[in-house]
Amino acid sequence: MKGKTKHSHLTIEDRMVIQACLHDKRSITQIARRLEVNKSTLSRELKRNAVVKPGTDIPCQIRDLCLVCNTCQKKGFCQRNKIYYNYIEADKKANLRKRQSRSKSKIAEASLKMIDEIVSPGVKEGQSLHHVYVVNPLLETICAERTIRRLCYRGSLAIRPYELRRYATYKRSYAKTEKEYALRDIRVLIGRMFRDYLNYVRHHKTQHVTQYDSLIGKIADRQAILTIAFPKSSFQFGLLIKKGSSVSVNAHLKQLFSRLGSETVKRIFPVNLADNGVEFSSFNEIEISEDGEKICNCYFTNPYKATDKAACERNHELVRYVLPKGKSFDTLTQETIDEVFSHVNSYVRKSKGDKTPYDIVRKQFGKAFLDAINIRRIPKKKVRLRPII
Repeated sequence: MKGKTKHSHLTIEDRMVIQACLHDKRSITQIARRLEVNKSTLSRELKRNAVVKPGTDIPCQIRDLCLVCNTCQKKGFCQRNKIYYNYIEADKKANLRKRQSRSKSKIAEASLKMIDEIVSPGVKEGQSLHHVYVVNPLLETICAERTIRRLCYRGSLAIRPYELRRYATYKRSYAKTEKEYALRDIRVLIGRMFRDYLNYVRHHKTQHVTQYDSLIGKIADRQAILTIAFPKSSFQFGLLIKKGSSVSVNAHLKQLFSRLGSETVKRIFPVNLADNGVEFSSFNEIEISEDGEKICNCYFTNPYKATDKAACERNHELVRYVLPKGKSFDTLTQETIDEVFSHVNSYVRKSKGDKTPYDIVRKQFGKAFLDAINIRRIPKKKVRLRPII
């Protein structure tokens, strides 16, 4: 992976890695080597963007070793100054600092006063900002019309934004929901982020990739469907799981891997990509077999980025023909799910040269694999994609 260029900023993904490495009690040198940045960059990051909780000024030897108090066992009753690092708070601080450094007006105080004296009376008389700007040529020599609108939004003028004509027509930025991983332990992100996935696939182009997602019916349902997709063949099958349960997901996948055998798993499931839903919060545990052997690699997509596993999401369209949104999944059985995906995988795909995903996977992995996951061939003329619930 190529290192950061000069003057480039740390991203939220970089800060996730920093927090994960800090939880793993790695040194600044080790973290800098992983991110391919200078140690001084990390030192500034911790100094500027860590959260400080005041206490006594007594030196702490433990923090000198661990850098932060995130994993300290004594933090619950320690009276010293505490330093915590959280990638979301750190990213907020960094972005706020960037915005504030650019938010100061470059217009002189005298010019700003002149703009206010011209614009405010006109707006209070019901004139639009464009009308005021056009009929007062002096404004054009000072700044652009858009700059005056921006000054109004910042509160630099006597008038308020809602006093402007067509105030609701112009787009304004609103606070967005923070994107966060739903992981039990952030340390699992080390080497398993989406950029790590891209880097691995780039160097192992022949390895087969599997994408995972979940389908839900009604919000109140207790059951959901874990969908497992092969992007290259558009093949997909499903397992009935407890909704939102990472334990259920891992149990079903380990049972499947145990039934297939380690060698088959290494051949068919070497690279696994899942999203950041709560049901995948311990997804990395499937990497290790019951014998303690590593049989596959697991990675996570970026938060709220469905395009990172577009093939899996795209295939859900066909599944929704049979299992529409808003219909309960609590009455479904695994036999019904197998039958649904048998019909979906027997559906001819134009993008695959008018072949069916079933035929492609059978040629690639053999009929024994399809029998193991209970997917059968449906005659093409008898394929049915109509709602069953």
